[in-house]
Amino acid sequence: MADGFHVVTGAFGYSGRWIAKLLLDRGVRVKTLTNAIGRDDPFDGSVEVLPLDFEDRDSLVQSLRGAEVLYNTYWVRYNKKSGGYDHSLATRNCSILFDAALEAGVGRVVHFSVSRPEDAPGWTYFQGKVEAERALRASGNSYAVIRPTLLFGGRRNVLVNNMAWLIRKFPVFGLFGWGKYPIQPVHVEDVALMAIEAGMKDENVTMDVAGPEIYTYKEFVKTIARGMGASRLIIPAPPVAGWLAGRVFGIFLKDDVITMAEIRGLMQGLMASEEEPLGKLLFSEWISENGASLGLKYHNDLRERRYSSPDKNDV
Repeated sequence: MADGFHVVTGAFGYSGRWIAKLLLDRGVRVKTLTNAIGRDDPFDGSVEVLPLDFEDRDSLVQSLRGAEVLYNTYWVRYNKKSGGYDHSLATRNCSILFDAALEAGVGRVVHFSVSRPEDAPGWTYFQGKVEAERALRASGNSYAVIRPTLLFGGRRNVLVNNMAWLIRKFPVFGLFGWGKYPIQPVHVEDVALMAIEAGMKDENVTMDVAGPEIYTYKEFVKTIARGMGASRLIIPAPPVAGWLAGRVFGIFLKDDVITMAEIRGLMQGLMASEEEPLGKLLFSEWISENGASLGLKYHNDLRERRYSSPDKNDV
């Protein structure tokens, strides 16, 4: 397809922004499907913006027609039906998108999931990821499922940045339990590169994308603090206490600081992969170079996730 293009859902978000940037650097024409409002356009209009409306199938098909690759970064972090954040709805929307891609004749679908979702049965966030992957495999599309561990790097680095913010603000940092569970951070640029490479292939694949370094969670927190030049007392705490503390902070910050699914997944070691690491960039080097500027401002995830309709979200 000499005149083809690539489509990224949420190109103004986090991982989608890196995919779009790297594609543009390669001279690829890029479109984005999004319903986020109020986000900056880092591409100065070079990415064509189209609405992501799961209720308008004809519009989705038309937007995707002629695309060589669809990179789907769409998901919802929260499970709040009252606010339009619903994992079961996100699963349904992914299925709609995959079916639209097939009808539009998209050459390849690269779908972002999460590392080891099948190891967390019964938790709606991870179960939704499993069901979305299953829908893609059954859709008839040529596909690649990308399963990153904990992302770091880039401007919209919410989880790591907000951990650093807490370290800056308070003399004590509480772990969830003893903090002995593994975490394997991967740079968002490495993930975007793997996604683009997967989009150029033909075989159907599902692969973890993890960084080259594995920490315990306690070591990870210490590495962040050391990179910031901060000395903090790091203590174990019951997971429920950590979740409740996050809820209290959330009242003042008007945000969801941490979800129980994220705590459970972290403590079960789901943020580390059992596969050969594909990422190249080292968290230890990155935090040494960026620690001084990390956590200076709290990133309000809910405030940044503003959409044209409460049941339509991209990440």
